[in-house]
Amino acid sequence: MLVAGLIAIALGAFNLGHELHSTNVDSLYVAVGGLIAVIWLVSLFLAWRGSRLGVFLAGLIAFVEFGVIASGHFVTATWDIHVYSEHEGLAVAAVLIALIPACALTAIAATVSWSHPTGHDRRLQTLPLLVVSVLGAILVVLQTTDSLRRVDFGTANAEDGTFAAAVAVSLWVVGALWIARVRRTGAILVGLGTFIIWYSFVTLHVVGGTSVSTIAAQSGRIWAGIALGMATLAAASFITALAFLVGSIVRGRRLHSKAAAQPAKQAGG
Repeated sequence: MLVAGLIAIALGAFNLGHELHSTNVDSLYVAVGGLIAVIWLVSLFLAWRGSRLGVFLAGLIAFVEFGVIASGHFVTATWDIHVYSEHEGLAVAAVLIALIPACALTAIAATVSWSHPTGHDRRLQTLPLLVVSVLGAILVVLQTTDSLRRVDFGTANAEDGTFAAAVAVSLWVVGALWIARVRRTGAILVGLGTFIIWYSFVTLHVVGGTSVSTIAAQSGRIWAGIALGMATLAAASFITALAFLVGSIVRGRRLHSKAAAQPAKQAGG
């Protein structure tokens, strides 16, 4: 929660300056936003020290920020993400896309941390999946930003396409964190998020839409490599999530069979 919250505060502060520059908000809004950012930072510190009040405030502010950004820039409006990026630059669009999963992760982490604010899981078996998810999330943000430059989202508009990518990233990273504690739930979230990503890549850049070679010609080979890397990591995580889910189900059935067999043996004895 601390890491996600700090990232969200940094991204939100960067965006707030551009909100003022674009005249989307006034100076009073920025002053209030800055005060909330300070409260958010303090609440994260308190949450790190084990305060439930800090956990509550950090999660609440993250939830509100998620709603404000989603309703202000990911719907067709005066300053939707497409118009906003044309006015303020693509870097701001990348920040907005990354801000959605950062806020979502902070809010969900606060919910989980409510019962045990200072708890942590020492199991590291799923750490590689978490590392892959974070790296994949970065690639998704970059690739989505490049797609926004070309407005390359198939039949979807720029607002829906970018928001879908941000939600998919949220599911991917949250699931990768959750899978260490709750295998089935984490695996389902990872599988859903990565399915959205690699399936969208296949439909938009393999069987139709803008091919990878066209991306290389229009944006450069690096951006084509980013798109391929994103799809590869998403597909690999999807397969891994399925393996975790199947393994969890099989283990659950074995434990259930053993538990059912024990009373039968006792009754026979």
